[in-house]
Amino acid sequence: MDFPVARALYVDHVVTVATIGFCLGALLMGAAAIFLLLHLGTLREARVLRRVVPSPIGSWRGGRVAAEARTEYGTAGPQAGPVSGEDCVWYQVRLTREPSRRSSDDSYDLLLDVTAPAWPAIADATGRTAVDPRGLDEPLRTDPAVVETVRVAYRRAAPVPLPAIVPPDIVDGLKKHERLELTEVRMPRGVPVFALGRVTAKGLVPGFFTTRTRAEVLAARIADLGLGRITVLGFGAVGLLLAGGSAVVLRTLS
Repeated sequence: MDFPVARALYVDHVVTVATIGFCLGALLMGAAAIFLLLHLGTLREARVLRRVVPSPIGSWRGGRVAAEARTEYGTAGPQAGPVSGEDCVWYQVRLTREPSRRSSDDSYDLLLDVTAPAWPAIADATGRTAVDPRGLDEPLRTDPAVVETVRVAYRRAAPVPLPAIVPPDIVDGLKKHERLELTEVRMPRGVPVFALGRVTAKGLVPGFFTTRTRAEVLAARIADLGLGRITVLGFGAVGLLLAGGSAVVLRTLS
């Protein structure tokens, strides 16, 4: 092979490797930016947790507050989960139907959405307050949720007993390849919770609502900050080295 041809092939190979390295470095730097945003969010959460300390519910007058309390019945009194039959302070039941396999639509049909008649509450020795339950089945990050979930799946090929809350006509109209899923989310009474949020005229709108204590939630955020810092610096440094070194190589060969 002639030297000029061999050199051209070598240069092409180096350019290809450098281009791949530049792209990989850029991806790593982009990932570092995303992790940085998550890190800043965790940092804000840690600052809020440090600044807002638990106080007696009876002393709340408004603004951002926190408490370590227990779940309690709301203004509607004792409730029973329509699916489980268990005593609770609040529940939400949803019935969905998955479409036929022959359908190109991967979504589901919401057939039933029933919620307890009133918000749940939290209480301590000084008082109680209602708590907005929206989003409580999706706790912030990995904080353990206060609610419990029960799911029941029903198919014509595998029938199971369904509670009275499910209308019979829905079951009778179910097609062979369709599936019903009944989900109950309920909040038991007397569960120790840490709650942090804003007081409104209706009650507490929580930003944190978990079975962890304040100390445990704060410790988890501090651990996340340490891991996030290492991740951001690691991805950023490796990405910068790859992208920067590859850019130098490409500029030299251009």
